[in-house]
Amino acid sequence: MSERNLQEGHHRSPTNGECKVPTQEPNAQPSWWRDCLYWLVTFEARETRKSNYSSMPKVVNYNFFLGGRLRAVSGTEPLSLFVLIALLAPMVLYSIFEAQALWRLGRGHGALVILFYYFWAICLVSFIKTATSDPGVLPRNVHVPIVGEEFQLPRSYYNIITLPSAHPEGKTVDVKYCATCRIWRPPRASHCSTCEACVLTHDHHCTWVNNCIGQRNYRYFLTFLASCCLATTLCIVGCGIRVAQATRPDRVVVAILLIIYCALGLCYPLLLLVYHMFLTSTQQTTREYLKHVPSKTAIRQALSSPNANPFEKGNRIKNMISLICQRRGVSVMSARESHSAGDWRFVSLPQPHSFEKV
Repeated sequence: MSERNLQEGHHRSPTNGECKVPTQEPNAQPSWWRDCLYWLVTFEARETRKSNYSSMPKVVNYNFFLGGRLRAVSGTEPLSLFVLIALLAPMVLYSIFEAQALWRLGRGHGALVILFYYFWAICLVSFIKTATSDPGVLPRNVHVPIVGEEFQLPRSYYNIITLPSAHPEGKTVDVKYCATCRIWRPPRASHCSTCEACVLTHDHHCTWVNNCIGQRNYRYFLTFLASCCLATTLCIVGCGIRVAQATRPDRVVVAILLIIYCALGLCYPLLLLVYHMFLTSTQQTTREYLKHVPSKTAIRQALSSPNANPFEKGNRIKNMISLICQRRGVSVMSARESHSAGDWRFVSLPQPHSFEKV
């Protein structure tokens, strides 16, 4: 071999056991930094990780934060941030301009300040719990049938199964199959197309908290509404006292603005709270209530529990206690747990066809 060929071969590949040292790109982030960012905010699934929060984005429409401790529905309007700002703004103004002046009035006025902060704190915490906790998401692919020709589900899977309930009058409950999640849903569970998941005792999907309201966060939702109404009322009363005792109107401009703001902001949560008090007194969820209200019938004609309601307890007080104080239960799809490789709960299966050819 000529000297020229030897030189060319030396440039092509290393010899005599020499190896090239891999060079790292100057902008490449270290592995631990990427893992830390992924733990903080999880937007997409990772095949290399076996934690549930890293695999759930493949089958549900959730983003996870702080290693699965918090969650939020992705691809929706950020109305929950608007609600959070609407909760923080009056508290900041009240603290800067009104709280100290109201406290100095004495004669028990300081109790209004303490109660306002107490209910406002409950309102904020319950809002965060409602918006970021598991509403009762059910696992996927638990009952996967053998599909027929053209990837169709068996006809029996489109039937509604009627089962006996614990009601003393022998009323029945219906069980349906979810073709999207591939499970036979428990009674009162329903599929949410926004979250892309079936939820236990599904009430509704609330755009204002950007989460479903189900069995595991319904109590937080009602607490949020009730504490919001109480904190708003206390703010109106406290600012009203300040305005009544002011000698010059220009010194209580913020108090007047807070009264107007809180009066307008009180309307919607108060109406929603009254509506859900009615629902719980009749042992119904929002979905069940709207299902039994005919479109051409006045709502006032359906202000009682339907006769076929198997969950009715006999009187309104028992109904309210049963639904509001129901056990949250365990999280059957806990984002913080781990799973083994090939777990079918985290496999995104293609959608089956209906009876019609597509």
